[in-house]
Amino acid sequence: MSLERLDWPLLTARLTLRPARVSDAAEIWAWQQLPEVIQWMARQPPSLEAFTGHWVKHLDQTLVVGQGGRLIGSAKIAVQNAWAQEEVITQAAGAEAEIGWALDPSVHGQGYGTELAVSLLASCFDGLGLHRVVGICFADNAASARVMEKAGMRREAHFRSDSLHRDGRWYDTYSYAMLAAEWAQRRASGS
Repeated sequence: MSLERLDWPLLTARLTLRPARVSDAAEIWAWQQLPEVIQWMARQPPSLEAFTGHWVKHLDQTLVVGQGGRLIGSAKIAVQNAWAQEEVITQAAGAEAEIGWALDPSVHGQGYGTELAVSLLASCFDGLGLHRVVGICFADNAASARVMEKAGMRREAHFRSDSLHRDGRWYDTYSYAMLAAEWAQRRASGS
């Protein structure tokens, strides 16, 4: 399922989301390579060139987040197949997505993360009609866990010492999720 199905750009109260372009990489790299951001990212590209190479490979699932004329965030919606038994596997195709994000540290603590996460959930459920959305973070990344909780996702799992960090230590991981029915209930209640 392609993100092209969504009506771009997506607007929230304070943010503009749109599909990423190759030309966005340098502006995102300027803050994404900062220690307080990269410590929680899966990759630590050693240069803008390496970052751009990875960026280009994932353009089909990458969004950028604009605010006040600059890019303050990047996000992903990685649509994937849900697990299913063989007889119904085609019905599980493209039924769920993993979402994720990174924000410029200069805007941390202003509610942009939650606003972005809610927009990603709306895109997945209202725009793409998905069944389930997941988000994963290191347990020590309290800000990311808090954003998922504020957005209405529930913690489904706490994996003990399952993720090897580049600092050489094993970290715990949290897995959050939301179902389409939970999203609809949340919207109906005005949350």
